[in-house]
Amino acid sequence: MGFDDGELILSTNERQKASVLVVESDNQERHNFRTALKSLGYGAIGDAPNHAVGLERMAERKFTHIIFDAKKTNMPPNEFVTKVFEIDNSIIAMPGSVEPNVDDVFGLLILGAKGYIVKPFTVEALDNAIVQATKGEPMADAVLKARDRNEALVAIMMSSLDKAATILRQANQFETAKREIPRAIARLHRAAELAKMFAKDGEEGLLLAMETFCIERSKGPASKLGRLRKRLSTGRDPEDDEQPTAG
Repeated sequence: MGFDDGELILSTNERQKASVLVVESDNQERHNFRTALKSLGYGAIGDAPNHAVGLERMAERKFTHIIFDAKKTNMPPNEFVTKVFEIDNSIIAMPGSVEPNVDDVFGLLILGAKGYIVKPFTVEALDNAIVQATKGEPMADAVLKARDRNEALVAIMMSSLDKAATILRQANQFETAKREIPRAIARLHRAAELAKMFAKDGEEGLLLAMETFCIERSKGPASKLGRLRKRLSTGRDPEDDEQPTAG
């Protein structure tokens, strides 16, 4: 998201240096993207009517950002984004969808896409999405390591809550911490938005996962939550370490 007063922004110079490729099958929507990006001050703008042509455009010139159709054109979007990163693993890729499908868009995020754009979009929403994808924190490793999507999303959200609470406490003593408050709150809002959008079984599934997480958290670091945190940070199941050894 785009924010002032210590929160995420893209400067005029950063916008002018950016080059954005729009891969969109709908002619009018493609035009809308170009018009909005130009009004926001983004430097070079290219477009393509389908994923295959998008890859051709990437072979012709360097792009810093790519906004691509999350539905299949002449190539499945997951195959497309994989090929995009094979060409340039530094590019900031953002899927766009009229009705973001939980499994499809979440899968693209796991593959390396950053954020998403809901169509039809407003200029402000588009700008916020690009700024967040460019300057925001990457998707946490918990997403890749958790056995359950909701478990991962709740872990990300609660981690953001912990960080925000810590900064709020520190702000009572340190001026530097006060300047970090807007950014910490923005991260928490973003984590909550992601959890709400991508939780399996919707809000009911998310609430159940939050209840489970908080109950386990109340049991202390020796609880399943502590083991979960260790597993998410190491990629291993801590219970494997607790098995008795021979002899």
